[in-house]
Amino acid sequence: MISGIDLSEKNGAPDWDELGHRDVGFAYIKASEALDSADRNYQSNRDQAEKKGILVGAYHWLHPRLHVGQQAEFFLSAAGRMQGMLPPVVCLHTHRAPAEEIEQNIHTFLQILENKSGHKAIIYTSGEYWEKYMPDAGWACDYRLWIDSPGTVWPKQQWPWAGWTFWQTSYKTRLPGVSTQLGLNWFNGSQKELEALVIQ
Repeated sequence: MISGIDLSEKNGAPDWDELGHRDVGFAYIKASEALDSADRNYQSNRDQAEKKGILVGAYHWLHPRLHVGQQAEFFLSAAGRMQGMLPPVVCLHTHRAPAEEIEQNIHTFLQILENKSGHKAIIYTSGEYWEKYMPDAGWACDYRLWIDSPGTVWPKQQWPWAGWTFWQTSYKTRLPGVSTQLGLNWFNGSQKELEALVIQ
């Protein structure tokens, strides 16, 4: 497995010279949230990570009750070109709504994002959130899973997926070059398999 991090402007301005010498195989960086919240450090983090040869991806925190078409447009604008990057990620976790509304809106967001970008997103979610708000969403197996399950115990299988692609194992990792706690993740595969996900 390959270790990586996720971060946003809440982590301040990392020293990528320090991070570049550590065991960071990939970095997912927040690009946007909701309809109008762009991450101020996204472009800087992306540019510096890429200079260090770290594989980079962008993520969007979805608010399911806000217009999902506008959110997709906003995310694509904030993330910029995706060639050379890992697949985009939609984060599903803290924002709630009736289950039927959530499933419909999330599915619509993913379809719009794929139609406009040509790239299929990865779904980031916890088992608790998924089971409460998306219990019948069998269509989700068409998308890769990034499971939010902090701890050292291998995550249980999450329906409807056969397995997970990324696993967030900690929110509170400390690494040289970052003054705050950040997310630690594992990719379930080899370096070659991780590189195969990069958008051409």
